[in-house]
Order: sequence, then structure tokens, then C-alpha cells
Amino acid sequence: MRVLRKFTGFLLALTLIVAGSLSTNTIEASAEGAMVINSAHISGGAVVISASGSATSEDGMYHLIASAANQAAPTGKEVASQGVGSTTFSVPLNKGTADSVLFKKFTICAMVGGKLAPVSNSMFITNPEASASHRPKRMDYGKKGILPALEKNLADKNLVSDLGIKQINLNIPISQLNSLGGYDYSVQKYNSLGIQVNVILLADKAAGKKYISPLSYNGMEKAHSYYGFNASTETSLEDLGNAAAQLASHYSNIGFGQVDNFIIGNEVNAWYKWNYMKCSSNDAFMNEYYKAFRVMYNGIKSENANANVYTCIDHEWARPEASYYISGKEFLTKLNNLVTAEGNVDWRVAAHPNNASLLSPKVWEASKLVTHDQSSAYVTMANLEVLTDYLSLPEMLSPSGQVRSVKLSEVGYPSNKGEELQAASVVLAYNAALANKHVDGFVLLRENDHKEEIAQGLACGIGNTNNEPKMAYSFYKNATDPGVIAQAHAIAGVEFMQTIIPR
Repeated sequence: MRVLRKFTGFLLALTLIVAGSLSTNTIEASAEGAMVINSAHISGGAVVISASGSATSEDGMYHLIASAANQAAPTGKEVASQGVGSTTFSVPLNKGTADSVLFKKFTICAMVGGKLAPVSNSMFITNPEASASHRPKRMDYGKKGILPALEKNLADKNLVSDLGIKQINLNIPISQLNSLGGYDYSVQKYNSLGIQVNVILLADKAAGKKYISPLSYNGMEKAHSYYGFNASTETSLEDLGNAAAQLASHYSNIGFGQVDNFIIGNEVNAWYKWNYMKCSSNDAFMNEYYKAFRVMYNGIKSENANANVYTCIDHEWARPEASYYISGKEFLTKLNNLVTAEGNVDWRVAAHPNNASLLSPKVWEASKLVTHDQSSAYVTMANLEVLTDYLSLPEMLSPSGQVRSVKLSEVGYPSNKGEELQAASVVLAYNAALANKHVDGFVLLRENDHKEEIAQGLACGIGNTNNEPKMAYSFYKNATDPGVIAQAHAIAGVEFMQTIIPR
């Protein structure tokens, strides 16, 4: 989504240190021995925690502590105990009640010096989908997408159907959870046209302190549009998880429409711009985002087992644009380390591989900032394999050993310098997405021009403000036609598709 300018582990030894990379729950204990929680899985109405190893405990018991994402054991609630030597615990899930452990992480503690101390790593439930109330069949009908015009007089033209669109984006501020009627209309409308819906969930100004991080309230909040989610307390984390679960349940094809994909935040690595919190460091920011993402992931998957959940980065790759950025590469690395340290799950990546200069209408334009290696400053549609190659590294894979899929949830080219350049770029960019099997969606920005973006040189619509088609409209409609691809290459003056590295 563009809102105007855009911009594993742990070490265990006789003296135990449990530390997920960048994790907030670095803990030390002095019990002899160490244990490893290998899994925390829902089975029926219970969570089964399986461990290995052993440790001493002065009272002869192991104590299983359930902690909130912002807590470190032994802070939390004891939910089970077993005699020393036991390695399996079973805890009621209690989903939907005040005693729910859906959003908790589990740690084994022992009695050391008369006090409980952790003797294991911490792990969240990693299969929340096992408790899902709904399992609607996904609408994975194709990669071709667009950010649609939602004004009724424009949307009712149903140009998305004429274009052959198979997925669209909707931005839902979290403040609107109890007033979803207008979104219901859009979701149902596009579903009826055979179009998959992706929702970008945002912490907007109206969300208030219930959902917005206290780190956002520092006198600067009025200068920003979207904020970090509130992961500061056990209560706020429960609120976030429940809100995500509520949204996923509502759009699980139970009468309000179906949403298959949820994106948590917009261009989150550009945290000062789009996920604002005043943090002391990038690591501190990552911890806050991770905690919120973790509980929202579990909330969504616990209601719609077949939903995909994405984080979101912009086109900055191996370098940050400014001190308030984390490069996309570093962001994904840190997020992956945090997730895997406390139980790997199937999170995915939404990316915005726009040109290095947002004002450039030429996807083929050469730049020393766009290269085919991991030191590339930017990832654009010209070097998309840089992103998917990184996600193909063994340490970045999903729990099932698969490459995490990438949704290109915002790709746009302005027509300010001529409709031909825009039209050619749209066609060539879309075909570059088709050439990468790890891409599950290409969402073009946008169906019609946005007046404020026009003033910034970003007339990226394939229709004008009245939704009258530009040249890019017919080009996108027929984007895979060899004749249209040939026309695009003629406009570009280069054989762009010959430079694409398929994956």
C-alpha cells in the first residue's frame, strides 16, 4: 500500500543462557543441566509441550510457565507441573476465555535457591491453525492484482473484471473493527467477481492507546499517519491478538466475505514513516514489532486456518535510506531470528519493489543502486531474484522447508512523463513477476490516479481520476500477449525480459 509518499537458536550449557537473537527474554539460571522445548502444539483442546534434556530442581518438580510476549519467565502464570525427569506437559488451550494460552509462550522453570528460574528456551504455539474455527477454500486464482478504486461510482464500472484481475488490496485501520459494513460490501463484491482479497491491517490515529504503542505518544504522533501496534503489556497483547482473530473470523466466508491474506503493517522497515514508534534502536523497534506480529499471527490463524500472514517491507534492500529505516534485508533477518528463536511459523513477505526513484516510470532503467547481488541498495522488478534468493537460504525457510512466498503488494509507475513509458513498465514488471515462482501476487498501484499523488509526480493509476483508461489499461489487460510484450520492448528500447533472472 502506498499512502502518498513512501517511502537460532539459543545457547544451553551447565549455566543456562536462553537467548533468541534480539529476543527480549534473555534469561540466566544456575540449575544443573538444561532442557530444550522442541515443540508447543495444539492437539484437540490442549497444548502439548514436548521437551528434551534434564535439569535439577530443589523441589523435585518442573514448573511450566505461560508468559506474555513482553514477559520473561518466571514472570507469568504456572499452568502445569511435572516431576523431574518428565519431558511432556499438557495444558488446556482455553481458547476464547480469560484463561486462554493462545498468545502465550511457554518456559520450563525449576526451583533454584528457593526461587523459580528458567531452565529451557521459550516457545509459542506454532500451529494455531489447529484450533481454527474456519477453513475456507482459498481463492488462489492468479497473481494479477490491483489497488482498486473504492468510490462507488468508479468501482461499479467493474473494470477489474475486464482487466482479468485476480486479487486486490484493502487497507483496514484497526479502529474500524466494529464498523466493517463498508468493507463487507467491498470484500463481498470482489469475491463475487472471483477476486481474492488481501487486507493490510494498520494502527491508525483513531485506534487510540488501546492499540497504538505508548512509544508513539511522545509529541510527534500528529506528524504520522500510522503507528506501531501496542505490544507493551499483557493486556494490550491480548487485545491485539483478539482483534486480529476477530477480523479473520469475520472474513472467513461466514456471510461477510472472505479474506485470504493479511498483511501486518505497511512498509514496516520504514518505521518512522509508516509504523511510527520512537525507539532507542532498530533492535528495540524490531522487538516491539515482533511481539505484536507474533500474537496477531496466532490470532488470525486460530480463526482462518488457511489464511496467509505477511510482514511488509519497501524497496530499500541492503542499505537503509535514513537513520529511521531498517534495510529490508536486515529487517527480514532480524524478524526471522526472533521468530525462529521462539518457534518457527509460516510467516510470509509483502514487498514493494518500486523503482529506486519513485518518480522514474522506466522499470528497465539501469542504476548502480540496482544490482543482481545481495549488496544491491534496492530490490525492484529488475532484480526481484535478490529478494527471493535470500528467502531461499536454509535459515530463512518456513517450518516445512519451503521458501516463504512473496506478495508484491505495491508496484507502480507514474504516467507523468508519458503514458507509453508507464504502459511498457506495467507490462514488463508483471511478466517479471510471472517469471518468479516464489511470487504469489503482483498488485499494481493503482486503478485510478490519486489527486494528491499526482501533485507529487506519482500519477500511477492506469486510469485518470475519473477512471478513464490510460494506455497502461489496455497493456495490463493484455500483458501476457506476445505482441503487447513486443510493443513494450519497443517503447523501452531494450529487451528487458532477457535481463530477468527466472526463479
